[in-house]
Amino acid sequence: MNWASRLIAGKDLRLRIRDRSAFIMGIIAPLALALIFNLTFGEALQPGGIELVHGLVDLDGSQTSRNLERALDGLASEGFLELEHFGSSEAASTAVESGEVQAVIVIPSGFEESLGRGSPRLEVVGDIDNQTSTAVAAAIARQFGAELDSVRLGVVSAASLLGVPPTPDFVGDHGVDPAIATSTASVADVGAETRQLDPTTYLAAGMAVFFLFFTVQSGVIGLLEEERDGTLQRLFAAPVARHAVVGGKALMSLVLGVFALGVLVVATSLLMGASWGNPFGVALLVVTAVLAAVSLMGLVAGVAHTPEGAENMASIVAVILGMLGGVFFPIGTGEGLLSLVTMATPALCTPRVVMHW
Repeated sequence: MNWASRLIAGKDLRLRIRDRSAFIMGIIAPLALALIFNLTFGEALQPGGIELVHGLVDLDGSQTSRNLERALDGLASEGFLELEHFGSSEAASTAVESGEVQAVIVIPSGFEESLGRGSPRLEVVGDIDNQTSTAVAAAIARQFGAELDSVRLGVVSAASLLGVPPTPDFVGDHGVDPAIATSTASVADVGAETRQLDPTTYLAAGMAVFFLFFTVQSGVIGLLEEERDGTLQRLFAAPVARHAVVGGKALMSLVLGVFALGVLVVATSLLMGASWGNPFGVALLVVTAVLAAVSLMGLVAGVAHTPEGAENMASIVAVILGMLGGVFFPIGTGEGLLSLVTMATPALCTPRVVMHW
């Protein structure tokens, strides 16, 4: 950058600092939203942050129902959930209504006998305000039922091969295996293929990168404002190269973006406990992210004809890239097209969460 570019960048930077909008869009707004999102969702995103409190009602008292009870006790011993036992459906429903438990699995009377008739049924009673816990309980019940169906289908197939009619008594005598429910669910630690941000840092980085687009757009869009006000023609008439004018605007955006992201890295580390990693790597990431944002906003300014149109287009681009990058909610965690698009955006890529059942 020559002296003219630095002079133009310094002048624009002083103007931006005086109106304080750079501090609001670049630092205060993303920091405030990161704090709010962390207070709202941070605990739920942490490993083990969602506490599952389930109940079990065994009205059948059979070997099959005890298999499900052992499977749930195993999950409780591994710390996956807390399990409460109830003697009646009424007591369990009262516990759900009072908030003592979030969901209850009810094994009705005659459940084992119904296996022979092909009509087994498990009931799940859940709190409407704890849909996640209720969905987990329902998933456990469905998998247990699927395992019972697979065993029953195997017994029916064996009866067909033996030439024996698959009567309910035959299925009931041969379809109950004490070991069928031991693998209803399991919890295991799984190592990620790549190092991922923790939830707190993820929220901080997402807000910082999202608002970066709004922070740097003022410099490049300033070219359109000066063209509208007539000052750009005066600059071009002066003994200053045109690339120096454009370079000065870009330099101002670059300095402003690096400063804003740098302050956010330090602030979120001190206030939220975010862990950004190696300082050299973070600095390199900050510079490249700002360069990408300045380039994209420069492209938008080149397409638009007015400052207002450029601001609207820049906002649309920022929101779309933020959504594709996973700033607002995780997307593209699989191997499909969204995963590739997410990795190609300059916005933050979502961490991958793996659950095994």
